[in-house]
Amino acid sequence: MSNEESSQFNVQGYNIVTILKRLEAATSRLEDISVHQNSLQNPHEVPGTVTVTPASKSIDQSPAAAAGGASKSVAGAPEEQLPPAVAKFEQFVQDVVDPWVKQSNLIDPQVAECATLLLDAFVSEVGLLKLATRTAKPDPSDPALVQALSPVNERVTSIGDIKDKNRPSPFFNHLSTIAEGAPVLGWVMSETPASWVDDFRDSASFYSNRVLKESKDRDDAKAHQEWVASFSRIFDELRAYVKEYQTTGIQWNPQGTSLAESLKTYGVPTPSATPHHSMSAPSGAPKAASAAASGGAAPPPPPPPPPADLFDAESKPEGGMSAVFDDLNRGEDITKGLKKVDKSQMTHKNPELRNKKPLPPKKPAKFGTKPPSPPAAAVATGPKQKPAKVELIDTKWLVEGQYKADQPIVINAEKQQSIFIGHCADVTIQIKGKANAISVSETKNVAIVVDSLISGVDIIKSDKFALQVLEVVPTIYIDKCDQGTLYISQASIDSDIKIYSTCSTSVNINVPEQDDYVELAVPEQFEHQIKNGKLVTSVVEHKG
Repeated sequence: MSNEESSQFNVQGYNIVTILKRLEAATSRLEDISVHQNSLQNPHEVPGTVTVTPASKSIDQSPAAAAGGASKSVAGAPEEQLPPAVAKFEQFVQDVVDPWVKQSNLIDPQVAECATLLLDAFVSEVGLLKLATRTAKPDPSDPALVQALSPVNERVTSIGDIKDKNRPSPFFNHLSTIAEGAPVLGWVMSETPASWVDDFRDSASFYSNRVLKESKDRDDAKAHQEWVASFSRIFDELRAYVKEYQTTGIQWNPQGTSLAESLKTYGVPTPSATPHHSMSAPSGAPKAASAAASGGAAPPPPPPPPPADLFDAESKPEGGMSAVFDDLNRGEDITKGLKKVDKSQMTHKNPELRNKKPLPPKKPAKFGTKPPSPPAAAVATGPKQKPAKVELIDTKWLVEGQYKADQPIVINAEKQQSIFIGHCADVTIQIKGKANAISVSETKNVAIVVDSLISGVDIIKSDKFALQVLEVVPTIYIDKCDQGTLYISQASIDSDIKIYSTCSTSVNINVPEQDDYVELAVPEQFEHQIKNGKLVTSVVEHKG
């Protein structure tokens, strides 16, 4: 090509032919990189997830990357986009649990140790949720389930041990608060996780209230108040999470492998040995990648001790089954200890014994007679009642121990405040203003009138309750209740109020119609059919 022809391909000093060759070379290199990345990707793919292409500047050619490439710590390895339920729980641990642990570090070393163990247990549950996306639902008696939950169980047990060993500690109530609330981690195996969270929140609040009471006159009272508020937030956020993503417990993958196979492939979901804010350890990476990143795979925990042998005489004070077999092996000597019966005592040998009249049966008590009164001691003790309480602690109203109140209990609530009503009977409670949320637990014959709420109302283990909404309430959650009546305002209906009922009977919803209410019964009976391999459920209507 002559200089004159070559000058025709020059644009502002750049030769177009040279530029095209460089682009072609770059395209070829990108194609080679894409092929190399595809060969590194994990063949075990999570159903329902999307693989995100890496945005790294260079490709890691290390053996760790070639071993599986699922660990986030390996540069340039492809990462999997987590399902929303797993990503939300991981975000919950980072945004809610981790800041509370940092607050615990400023209070006491033992408190910080317990808080770190609780964080580790939550991190293990992140790994368990990721493992569940690859795993079919196991049977509750599956030994692999015990192995998968062992990291969580071990840390909950360690928290209790630390609390018991530090009873003289001035921060014993802090330790007890954590120990009483730690079993909330068992929500993963509960069919009603929301009520499970509520139960252990109430258990922990007994000691957290003591923390607030004992620290109110101290110079660092604010630090303890913030610590309690942060700990309470863990339960509030966890409950909101399970209500949205895990309403009936942990979600498994129907098309996944068995839990034993998943544990064999991905390992037990244990927290990382790296700092806790790095949540890469329980990502469900194959063992090869984890071993390459850490220098060797950790051995699995030892199996639980076997149960006492039924045939072991030492395991049974009375001799167990081995004593029975010992007697059978005695042969004819086994009858030596039997009592000899004389012929005069045999009815088939002695006709006079057969002629004896049997003893007359006892006369039944007359219908309508009162049963015998219980002992005086039993009447004196009776059911244990909680002390009466209506008080505001931090941002939470506590209404407890109210029995047969003559006048309605009126609470003027604010937006940042929540109300807990528990262990009350035969009382009317009115919530004025706009509050955050209301939780009702273990009540009987309680009527609640509420103006407006930001979150909603939770009613658990309560009988013969009535709830009237005057303005707007977004959600109402009813669990393990009997004979409940709801009066819903038109404003709440227009705002698409959602009402959830679980394991509850005789619940009726009243909606306004002109100047009156129309009663709508909540279904209690359902019909289940299996069609095309799927469960189809419909409500059974009773007419006539």
